[in-house]
Amino acid sequence: MVAPDTPTVGVADHDAGHAQGPNRDPLRGDAGTAVGITVRSLRHRYTTAEGPITVLDSIDVDIAPGEFVAVTGASGAGKTTLLSLLGGLDRLQDGTVMVGNADGGLDLGGLGRDALAEYRRRTVGFVFQDYGLLAMLSAHENVELALAVAGVRRRARRGRADELLDAVGLGARRSHRPSALSGGERQRVAIARALANRPRLVLADEPTGNLDDTATHRVLQLLRALPSDHACTVITVTHNASVAAAADRELRLAGGRLVTP
Repeated sequence: MVAPDTPTVGVADHDAGHAQGPNRDPLRGDAGTAVGITVRSLRHRYTTAEGPITVLDSIDVDIAPGEFVAVTGASGAGKTTLLSLLGGLDRLQDGTVMVGNADGGLDLGGLGRDALAEYRRRTVGFVFQDYGLLAMLSAHENVELALAVAGVRRRARRGRADELLDAVGLGARRSHRPSALSGGERQRVAIARALANRPRLVLADEPTGNLDDTATHRVLQLLRALPSDHACTVITVTHNASVAAAADRELRLAGGRLVTP
């Protein structure tokens, strides 16, 4: 899963050719409430020199608000593609993905480019295997940057960055650049950054893939606590059996289909 593009502050309400109607974003203003996800008949293909390859085939799944779900499977099974579609990084080809709560849902397939960018900014927090931190910025500045992009005023974003770094146990390391942090510390900064704009959905792609056992345990504790501590739904792609075992539920992909773990 590649890092999302940097959204523009003050995103347009809709794209040409993708009118959303008066209730285009029923999730707007609903921060603090975890979202549920409904996936129906999801299929996704990539075109290669050898012809089209189906990476997801007829996926149907429901994820409850506040659930911690691990997506597992062999390399090439479609795990990262699924995460990218749920996060609005890739456009839907076939099928439906609804993200919402009891008051309504957002149909990702009906959103244009700007609306998807707004969805990513307002609703989703991303955590990547390679951390995705900017090397020239301190831990505090990396977290604060996510808030600056969202148009948060300086005093408020500084306070929020302090709060989140304290929450992940890195308050004393706030002024350190990524090169001065361990892998586990960098990933905790990345988690703090993902939480900056109070997302209702956190998507983590192999968040412990580069970590040793001790750092993996610390990061896993943070991920496991997110639904209760930060009111969000968490979906992580992982090859780590201990991460999968700690989740509320495991979804296993094989050949682009969901199979019984």
